[in-house]
Amino acid sequence: MFRDVLERQAGVGSGSGPSSCNQRFGRSLDLIHRLQLDRKLDKHEGCVNTVSFTQDGERLVSGSDDLYVNVWNWQTGETALGFHSGHRNNVFQAKTLPESANKTIVTCAADGQPSTAAGLTNWLWNQTSPIASSDGTVISFDMRSKKSVKLLVCKTQSRQADAAARPLSLNSIHCNPCRPWQFTVAGGDAYVRVYDRRKAEAASCSGEEEQGDAAASTRSFAAALATPVRKLAPKHMQNDEAGNAAGHAHVTCANFSRQGEIVATYNDEKIYLFAPEGSTQDRSRSRPPPAPAASPAKRAKTGNLDEEAREEQLREANEPEEEERQTQQADADEMAAERSSTSAAMEHWRSSLIDDEVIQSYSGHLNSDTVKGVSFMGLADEYVVSGSDCGHVYIWSKHDGRLQKLLKGDRKGAVNCLEPHPYLPATLATSGIEHDIKIWTPTAEQARPPGREAEELMARNTSQGARDSRVRVNQVMLTPQIIAQLMRMQAMHRAPRRRDESREDQGDSEEEDSEEEDDEEDPADLRDAPDPRDCIIS
Repeated sequence: MFRDVLERQAGVGSGSGPSSCNQRFGRSLDLIHRLQLDRKLDKHEGCVNTVSFTQDGERLVSGSDDLYVNVWNWQTGETALGFHSGHRNNVFQAKTLPESANKTIVTCAADGQPSTAAGLTNWLWNQTSPIASSDGTVISFDMRSKKSVKLLVCKTQSRQADAAARPLSLNSIHCNPCRPWQFTVAGGDAYVRVYDRRKAEAASCSGEEEQGDAAASTRSFAAALATPVRKLAPKHMQNDEAGNAAGHAHVTCANFSRQGEIVATYNDEKIYLFAPEGSTQDRSRSRPPPAPAASPAKRAKTGNLDEEAREEQLREANEPEEEERQTQQADADEMAAERSSTSAAMEHWRSSLIDDEVIQSYSGHLNSDTVKGVSFMGLADEYVVSGSDCGHVYIWSKHDGRLQKLLKGDRKGAVNCLEPHPYLPATLATSGIEHDIKIWTPTAEQARPPGREAEELMARNTSQGARDSRVRVNQVMLTPQIIAQLMRMQAMHRAPRRRDESREDQGDSEEEDSEEEDDEEDPADLRDAPDPRDCIIS
């Protein structure tokens, strides 16, 4: 790495230009091995649920259970701005709006209210509108017109094949940086769904709006997005032919890479990397390249020669290309041998079932108790980073699934949020159960790759995750829809009891009044008087 820097300064060596040097420097594994805690940002009074760098990387935005949003100068540890979010429950997301010069912050919280805060220095204004994501609804907000459009209601098949589809509680939504018209959602089941917003835009231009039927237009808009363009899940988690779910694992977070790949983390399961749309796992890289044919120019020179001379000239012309082909063959064989060796050594970190959609898996962490995030890291997204219930941050190589760094990110519990810097290599912000934010930079004097302690911790996490998974098989996940249904059933059960009690109280009251009157009446008349309870019953 330092040799590259020296060559860059001197302007010597192959690929010593700024761009190529930055690429090699930013992708250096040595930087990952030198990651260490740089500073803590400590001002919140509750768990920090979201951290996000601004588009230019100069500021960091955070939100917490204390309902406050802070904007940090993360390099000095000071807050540039702090304000109450206006929410009534825990803040779960806070980001600056792109192309807003870091002056507009969008937040959402457990109260189901999205909020926009915009302003300069010390003044702010807030605008809120209702939204619900736990019911599977995806809503689009146009900041120019301040209007919202319901894009779709994501539904999933019930565990019983004959049951109706139910709304899917969503944990994650992310746009594809390669194809901005695509977005992925994931949540209460094992599937990652990718939708194409262009279909909804086509439906909105179908002419129904011209007829003034806004409700029909909204239905057409949502119906066009009802079917995802991709529906991804590892084979052992997919529903069977009858539609029954294979297990209880669900996605807590899913994100796109710059190359269009999707990484998804599952509770009590591994992290899986899905191939980009239109591509499958490359199984032809180990095949030797075909022998190159002679160029047309070389064939033209042999047109007027006799057969013997023509063959001799072709042999001479193809000698350099034959040597190059042999060199390429040797390189291909060496790469295949390296891949075979790596695959054998890292088999316990690989998935037991890799198909055309799942191209890699990552394990050793623990995702059971809280909603974990997952992200790509590096100038070319060459690493995958995740938190864990054990309080550590895990960084794997994207292509081979090998653990490259283990960091202690939280001493009280889980690490949930991870935010790589948008352009600085190996710079990361994390948060979890503790009330602070930790900034990690590659400033350690010595490189420290993970050792035996990391392997032992990963083995313990794997055993713990297996036990937690077996316990959850016999548990029922109480979604908001199930809780609401139970409350309605309880209310319906109590209503007849309240009516019966009211009738009994009314009957007792009338009976007491009748007894008082009986004291003054003739006992003979009492035999002919009707029973008050008979009147109530009739």
